[in-house]
Amino acid sequence: MLLKFVNMFHSILSFTMDGTYKWILEAIGIVLLVLIINFFAKRGLEKLHLYFERTNQIWKDSFVQSFYRPLSAYIWFYAFFQLIDLISHRVFEGTIFSNLPKVLSIGLVSAIAWFLMRWKKAIIFNMHLQSLKHDQPIDSGKIDVINKMWTIIILFLAALSVLEITGQNINTLIAFGGVGGLAIAFASQEMIANFFGGLMVYVTQPFTVGDWINLPERKMEGNVEEIGWYMTRVRTFEKRPIYIPNSMFSKVVVMNPARMSHRKFDEIIGIRYSDMPVARHIISDITTMLIDHFHVDRRLGPTVNLEGFGSYAVNIHISAYLLDIDHRSYIQAKQEILFSIYNILNKHGAEIALPTSLQLYKEV
Repeated sequence: MLLKFVNMFHSILSFTMDGTYKWILEAIGIVLLVLIINFFAKRGLEKLHLYFERTNQIWKDSFVQSFYRPLSAYIWFYAFFQLIDLISHRVFEGTIFSNLPKVLSIGLVSAIAWFLMRWKKAIIFNMHLQSLKHDQPIDSGKIDVINKMWTIIILFLAALSVLEITGQNINTLIAFGGVGGLAIAFASQEMIANFFGGLMVYVTQPFTVGDWINLPERKMEGNVEEIGWYMTRVRTFEKRPIYIPNSMFSKVVVMNPARMSHRKFDEIIGIRYSDMPVARHIISDITTMLIDHFHVDRRLGPTVNLEGFGSYAVNIHISAYLLDIDHRSYIQAKQEILFSIYNILNKHGAEIALPTSLQLYKEV
């Protein structure tokens, strides 16, 4: 269309003026045509955007919103090189770009790749927006791996297209890449292991960003901040960052306390031997208190029993599963239960047993 307009404009000029400065008006005509196309394209896409937004067609709307800037950029790219070619022919009587069609084709591939990247980003943004709107949380880990995989695919296909346009033999490159890839694989085993380790973390999801994980064998513990392709960043409870290679997660046990369903309250209290007559009542009252406590899961049934006789105390074992998973909520619930146990002991006149020591002094 652009070339037809230029040819038509050139025909008109041949009747109206001599050919000395005719190329200037031709260049102005190209710029005006680009401005007109951009104007109508923008107006049309804006109307489509308003229509899709009004009818709540978010996926079509994301397509329209992602389309204009790559389209406009390619139109200006195309017009710029046409102007350069026009000036080089009219003024210098030669050509600067001997492979102009290839340059324009590479620009088109770049514009399409840019559009696909923008569309991918818009789709992910709309997914997050819809999850917040309908209060349906989405798996950020899966979204992240899908985002990265599509980025790799788009860039890979764009690179292959550019190689094809420039006349490179893709089959030869692939064959050479196979031999070279084998050599690189031996030289970068750790990098490849970390890449596939990160991929398996995304696929199997033993943890996600924000989870509290523990690696007992390596004595590492903290909250996951980022899962990369090469390493994972974990911040300890002392606020120190730890960078863990992804290959490690396939070699060690990973505990994920963030996914536990309960926290266990497990304590042993020792009462005096003189309080033995009321021990049965103490055990009964503590059991009732735990069953009625709103932090305790009744379905899992708390257990309170006389565990044994110590060197200076009668030991009572208390065990219950608390519904509070968050650390702060857990320690608050534990504190309330300990206060309640202490009140029960006071109610029956019992006390916590303490070790006693006897010191003998020799008279001189």
